[in-house]
Amino acid sequence: MSTLPYLVAGGGIAGLGAALGLCAAGHGVRLFEQAENFEEVGAGLQMSPNGVRALKALGAWEAVEPHCVIPSEIHVRDGVSGALLQRIRLGKSFEQQFGAPYRVCHRSDLLSGLLATALRHPAIELNTGRKVLGATTGHGKAMLEFATGAPATGQAIVAADGIRSILRRKVCGTVEPVFRGHAIFRALVPLKAVPPEIEADCVTLWLCPRGHVVHYPVSNWRNFNIVAAIDAGPGTPGWGEMAASREVLLGFPCASDDLAALLGTPASWLRWQGADLPELPRWSKDNLMLIGDAAHATLPYLAQGAVMALEDAATLAHMAKGAAGASSFERFAGVRRQRTSRIQAESRKLGQIYHATGLTALARNAALKLGGSGLMMKKVAWIYEWTPD
Repeated sequence: MSTLPYLVAGGGIAGLGAALGLCAAGHGVRLFEQAENFEEVGAGLQMSPNGVRALKALGAWEAVEPHCVIPSEIHVRDGVSGALLQRIRLGKSFEQQFGAPYRVCHRSDLLSGLLATALRHPAIELNTGRKVLGATTGHGKAMLEFATGAPATGQAIVAADGIRSILRRKVCGTVEPVFRGHAIFRALVPLKAVPPEIEADCVTLWLCPRGHVVHYPVSNWRNFNIVAAIDAGPGTPGWGEMAASREVLLGFPCASDDLAALLGTPASWLRWQGADLPELPRWSKDNLMLIGDAAHATLPYLAQGAVMALEDAATLAHMAKGAAGASSFERFAGVRRQRTSRIQAESRKLGQIYHATGLTALARNAALKLGGSGLMMKKVAWIYEWTPD
């Protein structure tokens, strides 16, 4: 086995998770983040049972759990009438069914927990302010090149540099994110600012014509996360640009009074393009492998983007035990590709269902009422029942 470390490009959720997974497999790791600090831009995320299991496998759950919120229920509502279409209780019976709890948290709290765990491992070296420009691989060695500073040499590279990955072209040529016809707006407000009509202790999904809204508390009940998605044309700007509340409200002209009041609460929002990646022809080449959003970026409508990155990292911990980079990378891709491709496809489908209009929307609402929470749980069981091994 090579004594050279693994090189990880990217210090987000996928990168820090990969570092923890490789360390658990007995390897040294050098991680390189282009920003001067480890930080997450965005808002909240939902940590379903499979994500909790992945964090436990990586040894990071104890660092993340204190910052999570335990929501009481998941509600699905008609965004026009405000009617409750479905409720899913997240108590003891839910945890018994799936073997782990359901939590919500802020992205920065998840990243902080992963970072704190990584800092406890002497085999993980963390570097910031190192923007990756390219890589050289082959013959059992790998090298990362940076905008500043000397290159880094290791036995293999894990590219965790996101949906707009620089290193992805080394694996499968130029593959650009695909805009899926939605603009996604994210906002964070103090919990005390939430209108009293909103059930702030629930994860709530509002279904509207040509749009939907999701909200829940984060940061151990200090803040409230709101995400709104609306149908939009191909020229929609994105990638974290500021947007005014009026722009969001205009996307929901038929919103119920309660929903409209909530959407008017944030002074500003961050706008993102609703984009994902097409299924890649390959995830690895020689001893360079893609992970997380660099390999399988998805729309957020199944709330599985960050969780898939954590699953990747926990799976890598198994695959990399006693194995060389290239061989373990091929096995990793074989295990993960089918699952993440299905997550991508199902997320695109949900975007269409959530934004339905007319008779299609009426049929959707009727199905939610008649099917009950049992049917919904059966549909997501294949996601939530995942285990690291």
